[in-house]
Amino acid sequence: MAKRKKQEELIRGLAPSNPNPTFQDWYQVLPQLLRAGQGETVLNLLPSAIHELNNAINTVLGFADLLQSEPSISKTLKEDLKAIERAGLRARELLGALRSLASGVPAQIQPMPVDLRELCEQVCNLMAASFRRNYIQLAPDYSPETPVIISDASRLRFVLLALLQNACDAIAMKGGGGKISVKTGRDQFGNAFVSIEDDGGGLSPDVRPKLFEPFVTDKPDGERAGLGLFLVKQFVTELQGKIEITSSETSTKVTLTLPSLEALV
Repeated sequence: MAKRKKQEELIRGLAPSNPNPTFQDWYQVLPQLLRAGQGETVLNLLPSAIHELNNAINTVLGFADLLQSEPSISKTLKEDLKAIERAGLRARELLGALRSLASGVPAQIQPMPVDLRELCEQVCNLMAASFRRNYIQLAPDYSPETPVIISDASRLRFVLLALLQNACDAIAMKGGGGKISVKTGRDQFGNAFVSIEDDGGGLSPDVRPKLFEPFVTDKPDGERAGLGLFLVKQFVTELQGKIEITSSETSTKVTLTLPSLEALV
């Protein structure tokens, strides 16, 4: 029942604003509606797929560990088994991040201690395949001075994924590869910040004044719904944070500032 209600709310949110929509009004939002439906289907399938993959990885790790205990195997084979074990553990870690992502964003904020450095690392791992496919170099700079914040991890995970996806898309549209810098730290007021900067082509002048409006995008028609930054703004505001976007002809930088526990007291 709750899932049905959530789907109805999603459709109402995407519906035309005209109280008496025409066929043309519906046609304009049809791509967004289709993507929303596809996304809902994928999210429903993810938990069972993650469960099956996790079982398979556990089997691989179990046999790798068992074979390493055999005294007769060669040193070379033992090193190969250790490499299999490392890869399996990394895959299991990524599945854990996917499981958190598949659980969705709760309706109510669920505050908990959040390590921004750890969350950034997790999200960048989820984006690793897209980075490789688009020849993107990731440049992480996670300061040990980054304060722990009391926030909602699921909302922040969505925000970081949306911003990294935008940066990746910008470089892909430019072609030829590029660089994404992800930096965390503490500002002069004791708040935590995370910045994501790409050397893509920058934002279109037509898009800049309305970045946080729904269905606004500078991607080719049909590739994105244009809801990413709209939702990012809503979530950051809910978390009492601030977002700043600066863009030039050659780069775009997004900086999130989030209140740390020490700055609140």
